[in-house]
Amino acid sequence: MTGGQPDSSSATPALRPLSPENENNLRRILNEGLSRPVGLDVWTRQHSGLVLPDRDPCDHCEEQLALMRQFVRIHPLLSITAYDIERHATRAAEMGVDLTPATVMRSGGRSVQFVGMSDGTLLRPCVDVMAYLSAGASPINDGPREVLATITEAVHLELLVAPYDQFSGALIRLLGAMAAEFRMLRLRIIDATEYPLFAAQRGVTEVPVLTIEGRRFVGSWNENALAEQIRRIATGDAELVPRGEAETVPFMTEQAARAEAEGAAPSTPGGLYIPGRD
Repeated sequence: MTGGQPDSSSATPALRPLSPENENNLRRILNEGLSRPVGLDVWTRQHSGLVLPDRDPCDHCEEQLALMRQFVRIHPLLSITAYDIERHATRAAEMGVDLTPATVMRSGGRSVQFVGMSDGTLLRPCVDVMAYLSAGASPINDGPREVLATITEAVHLELLVAPYDQFSGALIRLLGAMAAEFRMLRLRIIDATEYPLFAAQRGVTEVPVLTIEGRRFVGSWNENALAEQIRRIATGDAELVPRGEAETVPFMTEQAARAEAEGAAPSTPGGLYIPGRD
């Protein structure tokens, strides 16, 4: 659907279709992970051809929308609604959408927003988050689960990631699992490499970067420390949780990362390759 109207595949841009092998791999992953419907709200903006000095262009809007339409064709428990951020500005503000493309994955009254093109190494973690939302549960351990269950007020989480960062996928899964199980956790994940102006405004020099209610943390997390840090901030406790060495990688824009990896074949974990930015 598009803005509440029937969705037409005739508007789908020329994204290469999945190969039979990749389509079968994705179908298998979705069959194993999905148990109830998941809605995909895909937010894009029309390409004006103008370069705006204060806003990153939506380089992958059409590709992300086309990719999510491919997902919907593969599995019956997935549905899509496409929105234009300019024409549906009021709803975008209500949903906390201000960057495009943005895909809001929702099921069972819970949702996670992913900003950017969810291909390459970010594809499988995003599919796992869809599965957690579909199940309404997650594989987090009992200790962190008990800690998070004490939170009674909304906590806003923003995670900046990069496709070339080996720690980003693990944090997407961990935070996605927590947000899928606990309604008070409001999670937005952003592929910062696609938004150089946004990244510069945030002063991003390394990834991953997690912001919890305005408190900024750089680097990797383990499950117990992360749950406790979220709880402390939610309850107004300013004390930091000891977490040992927080591993990071230097930040690069998508253009810089592509130039560095020129000639390398893009791939994803689990043998699943989704074309997009090669």
